[in-house]
Amino acid sequence: MRQIWLLAFLASLVAAGCARRLNRVVAAPETVQTVDRAAPFLKVHLRDGSLYVLSPWTADETARNVSGNGIRYGVDRQELGRGSFSVSFDSVALFETNVARPSPSVAVLGVITGITAGVAVYCASNPKACFGSCPTFYVTDGTRDVLQAEGFSASIAPSLEARDVDALFRARPGGREVRVRMVNEAYETHVVRYANLLAVPRIGNSRVLADDAGAFWSVTEPVAPSQCRAPEGDCTSVLASFDERERWSAADSTDLATRETIDLVFETAPQVPALVITSRQSLLPTYLLYQAFAYMGSRVGDFLAGLERGDPATTKRAGALAAALGGIDVLVPNGTGGWDSVATIRETGPLAADVRLVPLRSTGSPVRVRLRMAKGAWRLDAVRLASIEGSVTPIRIEPAEVLVAGRPAPEARARLVAGNNPLVTFPGDEYTLVYRLPRDAPAYELFLETKGYYLEWMRAEWLAEENPARAAGLFLDPRGSLRRLAPAFKREEAALETAFWRSKYAGI
Repeated sequence: MRQIWLLAFLASLVAAGCARRLNRVVAAPETVQTVDRAAPFLKVHLRDGSLYVLSPWTADETARNVSGNGIRYGVDRQELGRGSFSVSFDSVALFETNVARPSPSVAVLGVITGITAGVAVYCASNPKACFGSCPTFYVTDGTRDVLQAEGFSASIAPSLEARDVDALFRARPGGREVRVRMVNEAYETHVVRYANLLAVPRIGNSRVLADDAGAFWSVTEPVAPSQCRAPEGDCTSVLASFDERERWSAADSTDLATRETIDLVFETAPQVPALVITSRQSLLPTYLLYQAFAYMGSRVGDFLAGLERGDPATTKRAGALAAALGGIDVLVPNGTGGWDSVATIRETGPLAADVRLVPLRSTGSPVRVRLRMAKGAWRLDAVRLASIEGSVTPIRIEPAEVLVAGRPAPEARARLVAGNNPLVTFPGDEYTLVYRLPRDAPAYELFLETKGYYLEWMRAEWLAEENPARAAGLFLDPRGSLRRLAPAFKREEAALETAFWRSKYAGI
């Protein structure tokens, strides 16, 4: 106990500086303003694979170039020359340095000072559980603001920028005005190109859901399974409704890719059956991402620059580990005693549960469905059955207003609406996006449509594990790596959730 108090005391001594103790930061050319001009050096990764290391350096955002004295290296990192250089933003894949500009919000910085000690304790005790997230979105459920979506969770680099659609299934705004709080709660830079509300009029008791292809369907109210069997036994009640009571299991101690199955039975077959799955990832994929960053260490910038260049080998390796871990496979009986896969849910992100529709082929009553997934990788809130009534088209609504600390922020709104000059947010930044629904329908199903990407800030604790051989193993032998990492993950698994949620950048 005395050692714990000593750790807390030491953390408090460095609290004032911890918010800026970030050893490496990467930034895309359009977010060069996130790099502190006082940073002692700047690495400029070019799209052709070469590299400049400049010190001192200056960036001219109007002329769109960076210049300074330094060294130029080739793709093989052999020195090509020394002197003064000027590099156009158009040829740059990524900037890299060791200093980041903190959030410009004075109010947020005050909060950080008060909570940094706690953040340091939890991150120091388990660096792979330090809180990380893409933008998080809060909407009222009629009583309180609830975390209902996380945007573009898989977009960890500019080249992976993607559109993401999340169901705001529990949103109950109570009027024409819908307020969505968008928060940057981690040590990251978020680049948000747009954040629109998609609204679909509901007919009677119907709901509207999206499938993995991005199509929207009007469906009957989902019904609970009559039977559900998982390895631990009966799971019928826990998967009956979207109530934040989740079914999950511990990971395998010898192989993180070990699969488990859940069998569900629905007594009555609807005319056009579709499975409704409410789920989120566990912290296992997050742990693996952070472990990959730790093994790459000082070479993370090179890896991300490879993604920006569109290097085929880097792109293939980036998805290897995720592919080995897999998603949630949805299977139905094939009539010959076996099971056929009809879909795989791969929604990324450990924070907010999303609701997805999986159309099924009609096989008569009862309807039998099997789910297969890696043990410990997914949290299931509800698995239900609905009938598809027809396709629908949502209305796209841009934010009518954007607020910061209750005051209008027209420039922020302009960036979210224009799309070509995205909104860049920093740790602790919070925006309230105000949308106004049309007058012609009393009830709407709401979805959030976002597009952008985010950049993780390298934690100092990760650098101690730099190991190029193990980094290569993650990408070249992902299945073997999932076996080798299983014992280490199991030692941390029980404490991950607590450490993760208590190490948020700000107590939002």
